[in-house]
Amino acid sequence: MNNRNVEKLHPVQLVFLGFMLQTTLVVFSLPRQVAEAYGTNGWIMLFVYSLIVTLNIYLFQLVYNKGSGASAFSIMNDTLPMVIRAPIYIIIAVFFTFDAVFISKQYVYLIQLVTFSTTPAIYLLCAFMIAVLLFLAHPVYKMVRIAGVLFGLAMGTLAVTVFVWNDFSFSRLTPFLFKEAAASSDLMSKIDIYLPFLSYEICFFLFPYVTAGSHLFRSFYLGNALTTLIYVYTTILCFGFYSFEQVKHILYPTLNVFSYIEFPFLIRIENLVHSVFLVTALVTVVFNYWVSTSALKEVIKVKGKWVIPLSLIVLSVVLTIPYTTRAEMEIALQWAGRSRTVLMFFLPLLMLFLIFIKKKVKR
Repeated sequence: MNNRNVEKLHPVQLVFLGFMLQTTLVVFSLPRQVAEAYGTNGWIMLFVYSLIVTLNIYLFQLVYNKGSGASAFSIMNDTLPMVIRAPIYIIIAVFFTFDAVFISKQYVYLIQLVTFSTTPAIYLLCAFMIAVLLFLAHPVYKMVRIAGVLFGLAMGTLAVTVFVWNDFSFSRLTPFLFKEAAASSDLMSKIDIYLPFLSYEICFFLFPYVTAGSHLFRSFYLGNALTTLIYVYTTILCFGFYSFEQVKHILYPTLNVFSYIEFPFLIRIENLVHSVFLVTALVTVVFNYWVSTSALKEVIKVKGKWVIPLSLIVLSVVLTIPYTTRAEMEIALQWAGRSRTVLMFFLPLLMLFLIFIKKKVKR
């Protein structure tokens, strides 16, 4: 990529991208998950998860600095034989692809539940995937710019929650910490609270597309901070809007809050909200498929820019056809997220080790 294109990745656009990647439909169900896992005032733990994300981004920053800006693919291509690096690339492609398709199906389930109850899910999923494919047709710097524009829609929607502040009560938060968590809560349910913060790791694959002036890591630190504030805000809002027991039993507490907002020109605003949040799901899914495509291109050399992304989309949709219920999709997404979390802590450590070995060999 030439410098002219690289320079188009502005720090502010990258902040917006980081926020859009992390803030998906999980914001609708997060208050319930936090209430079940940690109990009263469990929102405090969201700051802990945010610190873990910051640590992971710092590991990516170390790789960038120690590797002089070389991409993860370049580092592995220079130090590992194909027989070792090919499985790593395939694993990356698999994890990001399945994350993308399950996020897509999660969104389709939501809009089918709320609006298109009689429309077959596969039709809605195919329409969504067409939008994903059209998005992927653009160069990376243009995709980042589009994500920055869509950021305004997401933030504007969340701003509407000011109209329910009159029904908010601090007394519902209670003075107790981490009490009355769900009886079924275990260690894995607490680990799964980390999954809504995922997709920040896309920055690890943006190394070739940034310059020093892009301030990639500072931008993603700020994007994660903004995401954390939004998650904390929506969780506290739901904890103070409903009773604690209600929060634990409402499937999508945040979305439900919007149903209490009415305007003379718009009654069911929640229908508009989940439609607008299409853009956050779209951005996350697109960049997940972009990482998968980039990884597979290191293993499979084919002509035509549509072959690999189209193949990944079709294959992932076909392979996940058996997952039709919300419970099945949530379980699959949880395991995909857990695996990806491990991978994203392992990869930078592997890169740092390879950089160290490479420098030792040169001496």
